[in-house]
Amino acid sequence: MIPQLNWLEISTLIDRIRPEIEGLFVDRVIVPERERFAEGYLKGEWLIRLTGRRQDSILVISIFPRRSYLAWSVGKGPKASSYATRSTFDQNLSKQIKGSKLLKIEALPRERVTILWFSQASDESDALGLVLSLIPAAPEAFLVQAPIKSIQGPHGPETRWKILARSRTIRDESKQITAYAPPDGAQAPPHPPVRAEYFQHPDTFFKILEKELQTEAFDQRTRSATKGLRESIKQSQDRIRQSQVTLTEARHEEDWQKKGDTLKTALSNPSSEASETHYLAVNYTTGEELLIPRDPKLSLQEQVEKYYQNARRKLKRISEAQGRIERFQESLQFFTQILEALPKTPPTPLTEKDWQSLERAEKKAGLQPSPAILGGKPIKKVAQWLGKSFTSKDGLILWIGRSKDENLELTFKHARGNDIWLHVRGRPGAHGLIPIQPGKSAPLDTLLDAALLVIYYSGGESWGKTEVDYTFKKFVKRIKDSAEASYTHNKTLIIQPDGARLKRLLNQNER
Repeated sequence: MIPQLNWLEISTLIDRIRPEIEGLFVDRVIVPERERFAEGYLKGEWLIRLTGRRQDSILVISIFPRRSYLAWSVGKGPKASSYATRSTFDQNLSKQIKGSKLLKIEALPRERVTILWFSQASDESDALGLVLSLIPAAPEAFLVQAPIKSIQGPHGPETRWKILARSRTIRDESKQITAYAPPDGAQAPPHPPVRAEYFQHPDTFFKILEKELQTEAFDQRTRSATKGLRESIKQSQDRIRQSQVTLTEARHEEDWQKKGDTLKTALSNPSSEASETHYLAVNYTTGEELLIPRDPKLSLQEQVEKYYQNARRKLKRISEAQGRIERFQESLQFFTQILEALPKTPPTPLTEKDWQSLERAEKKAGLQPSPAILGGKPIKKVAQWLGKSFTSKDGLILWIGRSKDENLELTFKHARGNDIWLHVRGRPGAHGLIPIQPGKSAPLDTLLDAALLVIYYSGGESWGKTEVDYTFKKFVKRIKDSAEASYTHNKTLIIQPDGARLKRLLNQNER
């Protein structure tokens, strides 16, 4: 847990670090890199680099709720984060105090408030003050301007400093203030306990803080991994359940093969009777006469082929459902084992081996590590899809939903606004999705790959030339009280059968 200091401990800390930093100059103000944290930095934290003839040192400051602190250490400290977005306050502070001299650091009596006074004037007649209110529930920072005043004793009501910048955004104009009045400490406990172990050396608190931040980062990453793994386990369980339903439905379909075989006998018997709705066929093996439904639009030969096609489709559905159940059971076991191996609480002491173990678990689970660990810009996280997944010719991910449940989950749970969504025009069938990173687009080959897969998983192997619509997911809406979707702003691809392209895709090691 991040240590939270009471007013007397803050005063003790200031007394320890005052000789180390007063008289130094501000080199720069940065947001430090925190590579162990998922974002690569900490919100509400910044670092003031100080330089002088004696030594270089740093002040690390945080005004994030329940993570407020001030700490000192020698050296230049961590490098600036490449991933943080600088707040207006950070930028203003950096602009105002860069190159200035740190004249004084003080703690308000009986308050969790510290003030750092800076000046660029040679006569030190006027100064900028960085006021840090380190109340854990609502920490805040102010940049104020005022002549230097001693604040070793109680302040009268006349003590007010002009506010140049404030860390917290106040949208209610009635609550805006233009001047800062130091509190008088009247409500504080007179003699709070002081944890002496925090102040054995000026940088002792910094070392304790860094250790606790590492523990917090490990705990955050572990909880994030736990959440992601539980979501993956739930997805695997849902897929198993959906595939079992599909398998049951397929097994209960009519015996298309038997109907096709029986009706085929009518091809060699010109006298076979036929009505508008049925053929009368004889099973030569049993001698049984059977009424076989007919489609008046189809010839006898076409009707036989239609039944055989349905039989092949039934076998394919059974085979694929069985395969999916096996794969998702393996995924379920895989994710469960990783989850069970994660520590419930951070180990004590926390070692590099523990970090390596956590990072391996994150990688196995397909979770996104810190951008600082990746060594590059952060990649927007893509939710994990446990259905059919392919890679296009251009290296982009392609996701396919093959059933009503998968379609709904893919389109309305996993897809984001600018992902590209595909569907066969004018027919029920599979949904396709191309997850798109911000600022990127899908090349034509990727669109063709995705469209061909949508046709294939919609049962359109023999359709010939087929139209496939595509649009951004943000233009796809679910039709109320149904499992269907409507869409707008679409464009249409006319897809020719392409056996080589389809073979390349289906031969991948997809899920």
